[in-house]
Amino acid sequence: MKIALIILAAGLSRRFRQQAGEHKLLADLAGKPVLQHTLENAAASGLDLFVVTRPDAVAIHMLCSQATLVPCDSGGLGESIAAGVDASRDYDGWLIALGDMPFVTPESYRAVSAALADAPIVRPWIEGRAGHPVGFQQQCYPMLSVLQGDAGPQAAVKSLAVRLPLYDRGCLCDIDLPADLQLIKEFS
Repeated sequence: MKIALIILAAGLSRRFRQQAGEHKLLADLAGKPVLQHTLENAAASGLDLFVVTRPDAVAIHMLCSQATLVPCDSGGLGESIAAGVDASRDYDGWLIALGDMPFVTPESYRAVSAALADAPIVRPWIEGRAGHPVGFQQQCYPMLSVLQGDAGPQAAVKSLAVRLPLYDRGCLCDIDLPADLQLIKEFS
């Protein structure tokens, strides 16, 4: 199966900016921007990489040299997902990943991708908790391509996703606030 790995990076990072004055994806984590960590792990998976980002996010664009950029003036998560799957509509499926999750391992991306051979929707399950990325087979295109606003495919994921047991705590750790950088530094 040919699977596209879509990194969502079109959010405005309002909460993080209010506290730290900068976009969370550009915040320093161990000497590199958060998004750079995410992109390096994603690229190491060997999957074709797409990054959904705002058209004017030049600093983010500069980090995406190994990816196909998908410009999206996103009004929320749903629109970003729709733009990403539309840009890669000829693939057999997609992994939907978040740009603010810098510690998901290449092995986890590959494991979710491989599990799509046997299930239409796959979600990592770590220590009894749902994680990311979430995988979708091509049959989910009609649902994903029409998402709008902040509404993602939660209902379908909750009812249809196969739980893929993983041990990668990076599948649970995201950056929403400046304090999260410190917690994740302790985690890594």
